[in-house]
Amino acid sequence: KLGCTIANKLIELHEEKIDKIYYVCSKNSIKPNHEKIEIVEIFGTHDLEVTVRDLLKNYNINYFIHSMAVSDYTVDYVTTAESLSLNINNNSNKNVLDLICSNKNNLTDSKISSNQDNLIIKLKKTPKIISLIKDISPNTYLVGFKLLDNVSEENLIDTAVKLKDKNNCNLVVANDLENIRKDKLSSEMTIDEYKKEEESLEIRELVSNMFDEDSDTDLTQKEDIQLNAMLDYYKEVVSHGFILDGE
Repeated sequence: KLGCTIANKLIELHEEKIDKIYYVCSKNSIKPNHEKIEIVEIFGTHDLEVTVRDLLKNYNINYFIHSMAVSDYTVDYVTTAESLSLNINNNSNKNVLDLICSNKNNLTDSKISSNQDNLIIKLKKTPKIISLIKDISPNTYLVGFKLLDNVSEENLIDTAVKLKDKNNCNLVVANDLENIRKDKLSSEMTIDEYKKEEESLEIRELVSNMFDEDSDTDLTQKEDIQLNAMLDYYKEVVSHGFILDGE
């Protein structure tokens, strides 16, 4: 919902400045509908990585708004405790960790029997998509998102700063899920100025800041972080994102 909301707002406020929006999303996500928006459906993290690399390498992507909640892990293999134990016992001269990581006695059927006991699922890390963006396209304006649950404001800001620094984000939107549950936005920081008073930041401000030709690009740490910039109607974790290719 958030990605779709931002895409629609960009078109509403700055249609004349926009050449095309590449809206990268999963099949079942909420999608915007406009002649300048091209829908790019992906089918998993690997497909997402390939798509992002292709877009960044082949097109002039001016802005990348990464509102997609990408899973940190994916299934490596599924096996049973008996199968894994047998593999370890038959290779007692080898390192147990290596055997677990490279286990080949896996269940390969697309549907696992409901009678199967002692299932073991091994997960593996997925690539961090946000970390690829500036490496491939250093001049792209990158907006990242971070959602934590029931943490202190200091912790939230610190986490947002770390995300910004690690991935060279130009802007980070950080929120506490507990505040969203309570329908309470505790504070905010914008890229133009740090506001001490508590108030909600609407998407209009985010979009305007991105397209403001007079805005200062040499931003302080506080100005780089937008804290609690959710709309009132944004009450859930979003699961789609999009790439903007402007003029």
